[in-house]
Amino acid sequence: MTPDGLDDLENQAERRRRGAAPPRNPKPTRETGQQKAERLERERQQREESRRQEEERREEEDRQAEAEKAAREAEAAAREPKASGDGKGSGSRPKVARPKSMPFYPNPEHETFLWSIREAAASRQQAVPATAVLRLALTRLEEQMTPSEIVKALGSAVQPEGKMGRPRL
Repeated sequence: MTPDGLDDLENQAERRRRGAAPPRNPKPTRETGQQKAERLERERQQREESRRQEEERREEEDRQAEAEKAAREAEAAAREPKASGDGKGSGSRPKVARPKSMPFYPNPEHETFLWSIREAAASRQQAVPATAVLRLALTRLEEQMTPSEIVKALGSAVQPEGKMGRPRL
């Protein structure tokens, strides 16, 4: 090494001869019309394939659900006792479409009774939900009365058809 800086000049010249480093963020290349058309065609084919696979998957799920439903219905029919001809019981009614859920709004007396049931269950370290109490009550009611008798008993308690909701000004 010479103290006159000749080595530094040689190093700088060497760096210039090597060329510039590749850019860190190179500019994107522009695709030609043919490349773009090919890319779009590949994307369209991929979308169609994924759509076809999704449809096949849904159809398979539907077939499985139908098979499971039929198996459950057959199992339930095998477990269900035959109806006695008195018109009572669930065996005599045809299956109808029904809503997924029905709201239940107990009045204060019924709500107090449900809470007392919950307290009694808690004292035994058991959990008895309100829906279980409702199912038991409906089962007992079904054993005691026919649907037409229930309608007659509640005929006056049901709100008549007509105005519903808040009157508008």
